Amino acid sequence: MKKKEIIIAITIAIIFALFVGYGIEVFDPSPDHDDFCPEKLYDIDNEEKCLTASGTWGTNSNKPRVPVKEYEAIEEEFCSPAKECYDEFDTARTKHDKIVFIVSIIVGLMAIFTGVLLKKDAASTGILSGGVLLIIYGTIRYWQHANDTLKFILLGIVLAVLIWIAYKKLK
Repeated sequence: MKKKEIIIAITIAIIFALFVGYGIEVFDPSPDHDDFCPEKLYDIDNEEKCLTASGTWGTNSNKPRVPVKEYEAIEEEFCSPAKECYDEFDTARTKHDKIVFIVSIIVGLMAIFTGVLLKKDAASTGILSGGVLLIIYGTIRYWQHANDTLKFILLGIVLAVLIWIAYKKLK
């Protein structure tokens, strides 16, 4: 491929991956942390108001872990959202990450197969590379939620697809 074709292929790959990624966010937006854990709790300055607002009262000390001569530790008290709001947010984020993963894998595989079938080098390489980027993106988004068996299977599938691409596409 010539320099121009390489640049076009890279651009197609990046824009394709961004297009699909933003498309997923349009139809299934990421959960917003503030919808689950209200920021207003951080402005509350006493324990009674905090507990009334379903928050958790805590203290934070800047005390060093090792003794320091003539050091005055300052303890700060604060109100933070209850653990349940974080759990609810994590559940919603896990669900969204799973949707991102599934859509990215499906569209990514379709793009890879399309890239192999197309005749024009720049377009086929760009779409194929965009598909690979999508698979990587979806896998990264869901990786922390997947168990080891699923991770092993995913890596095996991706490896098989890459070997197939190398065999079919590269001469």
